[in-house]
Amino acid sequence: MKTKKQSHIMPFLAGFVVTLVIVSLTSFAGASDRRGRFALGGALGFMTDTPDSTAFAVGLSGDYYLTNAFSIGPLLQMGFTGDLFMIAPSAQAKYTFDLGGIPNLKPYVQAGIGFIYADLKREGEKDDDTSFIIPFGLGAEYKLTNAISLDGTVLLNATNLDVRDENLFVTVLFGLKFAF
Repeated sequence: MKTKKQSHIMPFLAGFVVTLVIVSLTSFAGASDRRGRFALGGALGFMTDTPDSTAFAVGLSGDYYLTNAFSIGPLLQMGFTGDLFMIAPSAQAKYTFDLGGIPNLKPYVQAGIGFIYADLKREGEKDDDTSFIIPFGLGAEYKLTNAISLDGTVLLNATNLDVRDENLFVTVLFGLKFAF
């Protein structure tokens, strides 16, 4: 059953990425000011210290730039192992730094608050819980074009899950971000 669910996720993610690439290549070709712009991103990576050790991670994010440096938006973290499913939507605030000497590199810091649901099924036992999550971390974008960037993020996630008493885990994500 789990294999069937995963087989539906991958075509959806592939279609989502292709659509974002097509739209982003046609928008704001000369724009360098981020104010009032949207950016959507998708990333893959891993989560450490989860209730089931290290998990495969998928991250989806959105940013709306209120100023050239400050943005707000959703973040969705998902973690998977053979026995664990975690999903954590949150609202994030992000501050992006402009480096004068390296205009294509944009480091950032971010923090947010949201909820997490974890479901661990192992050897006949089931353990699940819902709690708050406070993700905070840092990352960097490297602009490939005015609309497409490589993105790397490291998040420290504080929570109060009662699934194996794991209250702190790290998410590492690498992916693409598309500006509109």
